[in-house]
Amino acid sequence: DTVRFINDQGFHDVRADDGSYGNTPAGPGWVFDRVYATPGVYRVYCTLHASPGGDINTSMNARITVRAAEFAISQGLNGTWVNPNNLGQGFLFDFSTGNRFMFGAWFTYETAAPASAIKLGATTHRWLTLQGNYTGNAVALQVFSTAGGVFNTPTSTTTTQVGTATLTFSSCTQGSLAFTLTEPPLSGTIPLQKALPAFGSECATAAPAP
Repeated sequence: DTVRFINDQGFHDVRADDGSYGNTPAGPGWVFDRVYATPGVYRVYCTLHASPGGDINTSMNARITVRAAEFAISQGLNGTWVNPNNLGQGFLFDFSTGNRFMFGAWFTYETAAPASAIKLGATTHRWLTLQGNYTGNAVALQVFSTAGGVFNTPTSTTTTQVGTATLTFSSCTQGSLAFTLTEPPLSGTIPLQKALPAFGSECATAAPAP
């Protein structure tokens, strides 16, 4: 981010304690901008009225603390996510910012290659659902399997929890799902990539709480 130094009165300048940047001493009205792109602690002072390392509470010294930005979940993550190395299956995620709730559908397959020809409703097709509440950039999820349904027919179904997962995002387009299933016993981590941007939804890096 950028820190802007403004001289409202007096004859001053601003200079880094290590001398790496600064401006020329002048009277009221000057503005000096400095971009801090790397996390760390940066100290500055007025060369006319202070010295490097002075007390920031009693001298014309300042300390700027730059912290790494943290990614936060938003509704901009809604939509289709895929493993870029396995495009034949994927996820649909929906985030509700009101109660910080997330629901997902996981479209996948049986653990073994199908022996029958591809057809609608083949037993080799699988889909699971995931849900949980998120904090920051991650969601702790329960994983469910639903059975007993018939295509386009109001048939009673049975839903059973079959595992847990943790969904983590590093940006608006990248994430990963670490899962542990009990039926069948499987575990692993799936890299995720946003298939399409979420139209009309915001997705941004949020500053950490002080």
